[in-house]
Amino acid sequence: MTMTRPRNEVPMPRKKPPITINRGRDTIRRLTAQRTETRDARQYAEQWYQTLRTWDVHFPDVLPKISYAAFRDQGAYDPLTMGEGGPPQKTYLRTPAGEVSETEVGQIISDMTLSTMPDTVLLGRMLDRLRRHDNGCMAALLRPDGRWERNREAAMRYALAVLTLAVRLGDVHAERPRQLIERDLYQLTNVTC
Repeated sequence: MTMTRPRNEVPMPRKKPPITINRGRDTIRRLTAQRTETRDARQYAEQWYQTLRTWDVHFPDVLPKISYAAFRDQGAYDPLTMGEGGPPQKTYLRTPAGEVSETEVGQIISDMTLSTMPDTVLLGRMLDRLRRHDNGCMAALLRPDGRWERNREAAMRYALAVLTLAVRLGDVHAERPRQLIERDLYQLTNVTC
């Protein structure tokens, strides 16, 4: 009589757990969280879009300079005080991420239009049109109910452009919305049958 070794048991594939109330709730929570995140991404893109569309520029608050006219001799002429205002003040753009130098924003847009990457050039041109108040730009990216405007692809491209600019300006809150909109735009333009 020969002895045979016992075979190693082959693990059986696990079955999906039965649908229960908790599993259904978890699925609903996950889907709702995804929808909320994409809605928030659209709204953040809209905020950046409206900021660049209106191009709300202001000068920083500076304390007034003290005049020394009362301490000078009457009729004295001091040629060194001509042009007392000094160099032109920097202008700042009010953005969702705070105040950003108008020069820095303009430089990044110009750099994007001169890029060697075709997609970046396209986004840079869109931002340049937006900056110059070109009539070809959309009034808003979103409808009042929060959905994309009628020309969904153009709205998503503008959203991607403004959020790319925001990321390049150092807005850490713009990275995740940019990724979500880029993913949705890819899904919209690359339809597979």
